[in-house]
Amino acid sequence: MYTGFPGTWRWQATFLVPDRYAWTIFTTREADHYLFDGETVRAFVGRAEVSADTDAAAPLRTHARFTAVVNLDVLLQPGVQVVPAAADRLPAGAVAGLDVGFPDDGSRYLLAFDAHDLLVHAEGPLALPPLGRGRVTATFSDFRRTGRWVLPWATDYVFDGEPLASERTLATCPDDPRLTPESFLSPDALPDCAQRPIMGQP
Repeated sequence: MYTGFPGTWRWQATFLVPDRYAWTIFTTREADHYLFDGETVRAFVGRAEVSADTDAAAPLRTHARFTAVVNLDVLLQPGVQVVPAAADRLPAGAVAGLDVGFPDDGSRYLLAFDAHDLLVHAEGPLALPPLGRGRVTATFSDFRRTGRWVLPWATDYVFDGEPLASERTLATCPDDPRLTPESFLSPDALPDCAQRPIMGQP
């Protein structure tokens, strides 16, 4: 992390189509868990639930939406508007792009792809307390074959034009059979990917 609380963080992000999302931040004591089950955002310190929020504007919902957009499946949902992006909006190294709009909250995203059809760039709205709400840009690199997928093992984030974080993947567990919708009700139900890294080839 470069801003807010600079330093080296360790976290685990868990996602299940279409919008289930969990973010676990490991601390020197008990982990902080933020879970979205599709309706309610819950926060836990260790195993203790400290808040529950059904507000459509809950910050973690923006993380879930951004992750869903990056994973592309949500683009096929009814009502989602997807059109080609103008060439002058594409970053260096990208050869094609998509403008994505959602009718429920008006949020818009830009996705850019390289010559191998790999998603290398994504932009969209994000709420990031205590920094507030803004626009995040994610640049993806270090693609590796991971199970049946080709995934980025490095991501660099910019938030409202300022460097936010450089993320390096330590382990990834796509298609984990232990992950179900019920996994997002409690941190005890979240699979621990760190114990089963799937190492792909660059």
